[in-house]
Amino acid sequence: MRVESMEAEGARQRLHAALRAVRSADRQVPCEITPKLWTSNIRSEREAAGHRCLACPVRVQCMEVSEFERVGVWGGKVRAAGSLEW
Repeated sequence: MRVESMEAEGARQRLHAALRAVRSADRQVPCEITPKLWTSNIRSEREAAGHRCLACPVRVQCMEVSEFERVGVWGGKVRAAGSLEW
């Protein structure tokens, strides 16, 4: 397995563990409430999703995953076809 693949897998596992902890406390993260915003083709919707990430309890873990994703909003980082928008 490539080093990047191992790092990506580790980041995803940490995110999933954080999500499980949030759910076990009967809480939700913003991307579960309005999921389509996080993968929208409309820039303003992605930006709105990014702002909702600011108070997310798993933002740190999600930002870690963002380094390995090409599209979507991850921990407040907006990715569009491999670019980073902020």
